[in-house]
Amino acid sequence: MLHIRTPHRTRRNRGFAWRTALALLALCFVAAACTSTDAGDGSAATPDGEEITPATAASSSGRERPATDEYSDDMADDEADEGATGALGGGAAAEDIEAAVSGESDYMDEEETVEEEMSDDSASGLSSGGGVAQSESVQSAAPEHEPYEPSERRRPTESDNFVDYGVNPFVDTADDPFSTFALDVDTASYTVARNFLDGGQLPPFEAVRVEEFVNYFDGGYPDEIDEFTISVDAAPSPFADDGDLLLRVGVQAPHLVSDAVQPDSIILVLDSSGSMNQETGTGNDRTRRIELVYDAVELLLEGLEPETRVGVVAYEDHARTVARPAAIGRNHDDLIRRIQRDVRPGGSTNVADGLVTGFRMAESEAGRGRHVLVLLFSDGVANVGATETDRILRQLGERSDIGLSTIGVGLGPFNDELMEQLANRADGSYHYIDDHDEAWRLLGGDITSFVSVAARDAKVQVIFNPDTVAAYRLIGFENRDVADRDFRNDAVDAGEVAIGQSATALYELALVDPGSRSRRSSETLAKVTLRYQRPASERITETSATIRPRDARRSFGDADRHFRLAAVAAEFAEVLRDSWFVDDWSMGTLSREADAVARQFRGDDDVAELARLIDIARRLQ
Repeated sequence: MLHIRTPHRTRRNRGFAWRTALALLALCFVAAACTSTDAGDGSAATPDGEEITPATAASSSGRERPATDEYSDDMADDEADEGATGALGGGAAAEDIEAAVSGESDYMDEEETVEEEMSDDSASGLSSGGGVAQSESVQSAAPEHEPYEPSERRRPTESDNFVDYGVNPFVDTADDPFSTFALDVDTASYTVARNFLDGGQLPPFEAVRVEEFVNYFDGGYPDEIDEFTISVDAAPSPFADDGDLLLRVGVQAPHLVSDAVQPDSIILVLDSSGSMNQETGTGNDRTRRIELVYDAVELLLEGLEPETRVGVVAYEDHARTVARPAAIGRNHDDLIRRIQRDVRPGGSTNVADGLVTGFRMAESEAGRGRHVLVLLFSDGVANVGATETDRILRQLGERSDIGLSTIGVGLGPFNDELMEQLANRADGSYHYIDDHDEAWRLLGGDITSFVSVAARDAKVQVIFNPDTVAAYRLIGFENRDVADRDFRNDAVDAGEVAIGQSATALYELALVDPGSRSRRSSETLAKVTLRYQRPASERITETSATIRPRDARRSFGDADRHFRLAAVAAEFAEVLRDSWFVDDWSMGTLSREADAVARQFRGDDDVAELARLIDIARRLQ
């Protein structure tokens, strides 16, 4: 049976009249197209002759469900690996789902039911992401994520480059119970948005990534020695429909871990192009970008162990070596003076040459058995040499012993896409600093959680119980999607997590009516599995946690304060990006809930600032 699901919640009502008119015009077009097609086949034709079926007209996340034979292989592999891994892979085998959502009890009456559905799905080409049938030979005519219409006043300026990754739709659990994504602990989107708001402007839609708003704040999860922990909790949300649940999936990296990697050498790649002479920040906190880089580098060097080797490369039209790698202990003051003297703004921006030169220096260090982190400070505005992420990364190559993290500085011009994708695809993290306070927050004091790696290629797979969860929506992580079948494919790149870091993902769940649930299968909402590689030993590890309906809090007010903080941060991001799943009344509710959470976190400047930014955004709307 084909399930085509419309958005579970309505979009805010602005512009309703003209969208209705467009919808009527679209219906007229479809009706006219249908008259030119064969009756009874359920298909239509586009102006260029491409066939559109009811399946291709539905929204999809773009993930493919493997064919039946691939499932059979996955099932066999899972059985062979059961004792070794003890957690689920990506194949939708009946025993996998049963183990995930019901433990020792079955939530399906017959195991053959799932196998039969799998055969039907593979025959009709079901898409794993969207829960609708789609022929492999026909591309979907609909966007991968729910679209929206950004207003002109909030478009990014021509000198800034942001990318819109869309908004995840609701997925019918009966069609696809698996949700798989790479962990993300970046925070840049939140500080970029703050910079816009403090400057009296709403941020561009494209600048807002929900997970980076949420992960700017600590999750408050329990910490165990040498082991990652998974925390799963749920409660009704004031921002969701009545009866829906907000599910929080939290991952906490240990502060004490035996298998982590801390860099022996750090190579600083500093942008010294002419745009770094422009100011950044707002009000009295405005400063030249290059001076903010000086401050950030000084904080970084002060936090490093004395034996850490540091090298420096600067670039504008071309790259040049400022300082060859040497232990920072005795060279700290001299290196800071040299950077401030020799790294001066001017010329064009050849990011590629700067990174290639920095990576050559890093490869020399790695060749001596050292772990190396390359750290790029830039506004990302590449205008000389290779200017696209793919071309730059091809020039750099892939090295498991060399990481790349990026720190963005300044707006107008600023290339958020380049900075985010470089870190995303080169085993690092992406952050943004707009003033000295943010530089201190990121690099001041103990910087272990910034430069270290406790887990590589960290992936999360959530398996929902179709008997209790009718539909689910992952809030954010749109550009961190991993194919369900690749959950156990360790060749697929995922996310990195540092010592002591926490990562949070939120889901909105539409529940099945309790009266229609089977007695045998309603004990579980979902099972969450974390899979990652321990950096030093390269050993693959999996850990899991399960949540039951009775574990959910009865009200939002009863939920953990960190749960409420994550919900407020996520809803704020949803409002700023004008998500389909935000209602007109959300901003007033959001402001009240933010103030309430700030009172619970009395004395926490970051939470108080979140409430302040929400008030600013409310006035600007």
